[in-house]
Amino acid sequence: MDLPEKIKMFEGSCNTYLIDDNLKVLVDAGYNYKGKVDIILLTHAHPNHVKYLKEIMTHNLDCDVFIDIKEIGSLTSQGFVINNRFKGLYEGKTKINTGTYTFEVIEVPAHSKGSVAFFDPKAGILFTGDTLLKKGPGSTSMPDSIPDFMDTAVLLLLGLDFKVALPGHGEIFTPEEFKG
Repeated sequence: MDLPEKIKMFEGSCNTYLIDDNLKVLVDAGYNYKGKVDIILLTHAHPNHVKYLKEIMTHNLDCDVFIDIKEIGSLTSQGFVINNRFKGLYEGKTKINTGTYTFEVIEVPAHSKGSVAFFDPKAGILFTGDTLLKKGPGSTSMPDSIPDFMDTAVLLLLGLDFKVALPGHGEIFTPEEFKG
């Protein structure tokens, strides 16, 4: 399956996606992307998803980092200093318009307490983070996981009218290809 127009995927400690549009948006920072970035969207703050965040921010002094505020403790425990470059993500309030796409925030606390997905309903594109992978639901074995909410989070994402899911690990997939 091909990636949607203007989206590139880089494999690193997690899948990292670049939306190369009017606004250059990086989804997760598990790959040491060296190009220009206006915004970094984090699906959650596990170490493999923020592995290169400091380096990318250093090369892009004007970029902002959007993350669910419930993930701030995870960032600070990894040595990040939270400043005005970090912005909160709020379901129903935060929308990221890249030019071609407009992504809404979907809260899916399960893999981590502040896990989010990003969804463009018009284009049918869903960035699932580690909540929904092609092979099934993501892991709930981390200390900050909420296992009892994973089934609900998976059903919530599968209930969206998406055409393609771009997960935090593994291959992109359609709803029909999900093996949960």
